[in-house]
Amino acid sequence: MVLFGIDFGRVYLGWVTLNNAVREAANFAAYNPNGWSPRNNGVVTEYERLITTEAAAINCTLPNPIPDPSFPSGSSIGSPAVVSVTCQFSLITPLIGAILGQPLNVSALASFPIRSGAIQNIPVGSIAPGPTGPTPIPTVEPPPTGEPPPTIEPTATPVPDCTVPNLDRVMTNKAIDDHWEPAGFNPNNLIFSPLVPPHYRITQQSLTANATVPCDSTMTVQP
Repeated sequence: MVLFGIDFGRVYLGWVTLNNAVREAANFAAYNPNGWSPRNNGVVTEYERLITTEAAAINCTLPNPIPDPSFPSGSSIGSPAVVSVTCQFSLITPLIGAILGQPLNVSALASFPIRSGAIQNIPVGSIAPGPTGPTPIPTVEPPPTGEPPPTIEPTATPVPDCTVPNLDRVMTNKAIDDHWEPAGFNPNNLIFSPLVPPHYRITQQSLTANATVPCDSTMTVQP
């Protein structure tokens, strides 16, 4: 009976933790719906890290590879981003394992509305800050008579660099307005793991403080 109670507690705690993991992953996918088509390695790596880091404390074997999120209604704003993960939980009570199966499948599913995209061709959501003002048009000198005009290759607008703020010991309700956004980063690109509220004091961040990175970078913080 004692072992049964321990196993039940372990499975319940694992299920709660797995639910937190898929909620964080679904929230991240809702801000980055185009990270899987075409496949963006940076987005996919961060998505998988959110799930594996949160689920590392439970005795439940995650599928390999981690399932990608699904977008059953497309990637437009307001459509759901769905994450479903089933892991295999190892029981320690032989009798319970014989009844329920060994290992025991534990599943969790979460869905968040997509919050990044465009409404009437106006971008919203995770948009990297960039320089303001019109781009100057280069002046082309007329070629000598008889020679073809030179070809002007279009140049991509570079993404500016920003300095990563130090969020160590900063409360989550102060992180975006007082540190992350004033440094030049998009407020939607700071991911809280676990989600807030309740608010907590940050002790870990995925980007090195005072490092110079592109302003469209994403950073995850943890207690």
